[in-house]
Amino acid sequence: MQTVRELLRRAGTQLAWSDSPGLDAELLLAAALGAERSFLYAHPELTPPPGPVGDFLRLLEARHAGYPVAYLTGRKEFHSLNFRVSRDTLTPRPETELLVAAALARIPASSRAAILDLGTGSGAIAIALAAARQNCTLTATDLSLEALAVARENAAANGVANISFRRSDWFGNLHNSRFDAILCNPPYVHYSRSRLPPAELRHEPRLALDGGHNGTTCLRLVITGGRRHLKPGGFMLVEHGYDQGGFVREQFRLNGYRNIDTRADYAGHERYTGAERP
Repeated sequence: MQTVRELLRRAGTQLAWSDSPGLDAELLLAAALGAERSFLYAHPELTPPPGPVGDFLRLLEARHAGYPVAYLTGRKEFHSLNFRVSRDTLTPRPETELLVAAALARIPASSRAAILDLGTGSGAIAIALAAARQNCTLTATDLSLEALAVARENAAANGVANISFRRSDWFGNLHNSRFDAILCNPPYVHYSRSRLPPAELRHEPRLALDGGHNGTTCLRLVITGGRRHLKPGGFMLVEHGYDQGGFVREQFRLNGYRNIDTRADYAGHERYTGAERP
């Protein structure tokens, strides 16, 4: 039988291909034991029972096959909140927290702004904003009914009540609604030349990843349609691929937005762009 320390060491070696092998191993072992990661640090010499060890080894095998950790544990932390995820939603990524931070920097703490989160998925963006700006009114949309069910569950689990969820294909079901802010992390992957690991493309929902022609179809639709649904002076923030900043800025410019500004992610790649409606 192996101790917690030995199991983690073995798993770290097996997951050496991952960007975060140690963290992956800890999250999977903690899930198998039904414990927090802090339990592992406090009990490195513990020898877990055979049942949880078997569960851990099965999770480890699935992770080695490319399944995202969040799909295996069913949970993901985002902006200091805990979210349930499923194969109907994208796994919330650290880069997207920058989008939330940028929005919060533009929205005063006392604001009563109407905010739209397009393509909400697990609800991470909308719920993080709603929790931080409780006087604001959030609308979160998605085409996937399964994703909306997950998002509603996450809102309830995080005690957030100032969000309404609506099924919509982008702006299709929003009619004449207008907002002070629109945020969107649209599908922007160009499948034929994606830099994402192939396993990530296999296991995450293609609907939430595939950006169509050159990865830019959804970006164009969101930016073009957004101008009609922004109040004068309102702003839009969109996440995009590392090499799509120029395209996004041009789309904003062609659609008459102003104060166009692109910011980088933790790796220094252009990752999101904001603009305002005159």
